Amino acid sequence: MGLTVALTAAVASPAAADAAPTTGGGHSADRSLDPPTLAEVQRIVARFQDTNHTPGVLVGIWSPEGNFVSATGVSDLTTGAPIAPDMQFKIASQTKAFTGNLVLQLVGEGRVGLDDRISRWVAGVPNGDRITIRQLLTMTSGLSTGFLLQEENVAKLATGCTEADVLAAGAAEPPVAAPGETWSYSNYGYDLLGRVVELTTGLDISTAIRTRITEPLGMHRTFLPTSGNGLSTPFTHGYGTGGVLSSVAPGVASDDVTPLHQSCVGASGGMVSTLSDLRVWSRALGTGALLEPQVWREATRNPIPYVFPDGYNGSGRWFQGLGFVESGGFIGKEGSFPGYESITMYSPSRHTTIEVVATKQPNGITPTLMFQALAMALYGPNLGFGLTPEQALTPTYTGLPPAPGN
Repeated sequence: MGLTVALTAAVASPAAADAAPTTGGGHSADRSLDPPTLAEVQRIVARFQDTNHTPGVLVGIWSPEGNFVSATGVSDLTTGAPIAPDMQFKIASQTKAFTGNLVLQLVGEGRVGLDDRISRWVAGVPNGDRITIRQLLTMTSGLSTGFLLQEENVAKLATGCTEADVLAAGAAEPPVAAPGETWSYSNYGYDLLGRVVELTTGLDISTAIRTRITEPLGMHRTFLPTSGNGLSTPFTHGYGTGGVLSSVAPGVASDDVTPLHQSCVGASGGMVSTLSDLRVWSRALGTGALLEPQVWREATRNPIPYVFPDGYNGSGRWFQGLGFVESGGFIGKEGSFPGYESITMYSPSRHTTIEVVATKQPNGITPTLMFQALAMALYGPNLGFGLTPEQALTPTYTGLPPAPGN
């Protein structure tokens, strides 16, 4: 998933995606979907926004069936300015796919081994002499989620922090399981992978992402900022739900959490991007375009089924690969951070990218479920998601931690 914290308890041209930009009225940027499919997609978008009461929703679909780019709602509740498809937003844990891809590049270069222990690079990691790079990539290291578990660290989102702060906080938390025993979400694990990239390449993780991924792919508005919130004009604001801890509560202007700093989530969740840039990235990620073929084959071999304890991904089938997730043949990553929730998924067999961005966190119908609903609108219900279209559009996520024992 992403960072749900105590605040809420062959590459396409990037320019093509933003052709014929839309207004806040929700009009599609491309009418090439056939009329029945277009009507169903528009119905799904409206239901997502109306149910969640999300201030702004961005959706991008690029497929052989046709394209659809929409921006619905407002980017700023104070001014009422409409949201637009070219606006930048925080992608939260979608960052993990970038960090994971860098590690896999280094595996292909023979500089990192999937079965290397993390203790080779970072001292003081709980069970570090037993935890492998592979286990960090697949969320089976048994490490805790890390920095944001501690209430005093959540407050630092308003002021920023150092990589050393983040790694020390993760090391201070006891493991939740033995290495290799079970899938368990860990931001700390990806913070460690970011450090591996730095120590191996001699570049800070932000520079490594830029020189090894975003610049080669022509992604001009995708960054891992080193200070501040990282956003540049045009961007959309993001909203929490303040003291009303409800996934279907309307966002209000006083819940604007856009200024929160990205440095506290770094390699595990700190990046910003746009719909068009992530369209480019989705194809590179989903086809292993930046990796050696044998590394990509290993990355996609025997993915691990997983379920979020808090029900974030709903009742459908999801699998964890080496640095990405998979469902119904689509490969990508989701992200959740105060003010923003999103997902970007690509199907290599269907040559289809689907993106969903919500400018509020949490949402009762999560972007992960919304992606599945949109995919089924395009290709029918038998994609292997393990749920029906109606289940995908039922608000089941509360934003609350699971009850004890669950």
